[in-house]
Amino acid sequence: MSKYNTVEVWNRVFGNKTEVYDYAGRLMKKSACGNPRSSFYPTIDHIRPLSKGGCDILENIIICHRDTNEEKADSFPHWKANGTRYIAIRVKGSRNEYEIYKQN
Repeated sequence: MSKYNTVEVWNRVFGNKTEVYDYAGRLMKKSACGNPRSSFYPTIDHIRPLSKGGCDILENIIICHRDTNEEKADSFPHWKANGTRYIAIRVKGSRNEYEIYKQN
């Protein structure tokens, strides 16, 4: 659970956009924030899970589709989502910021 609100993070990351695709290619809609019954439901995910030493800070948070979040679960630094393998790599010079990359 994060101290951040999904709409708040959406606004910081995506601004006024009403629809975006997450890193796994799933469509999310801002209007679905807070509506877990929507098939476009965006969620907050900790790239490095709290259970694996991650921090609840914006540099470690990403907005992704509910299904992507569920597939990733507590996996780190490797996981599979929407049929593709991913890896999280720490940003050089940072302690808690990660970038997500597709793996071959």
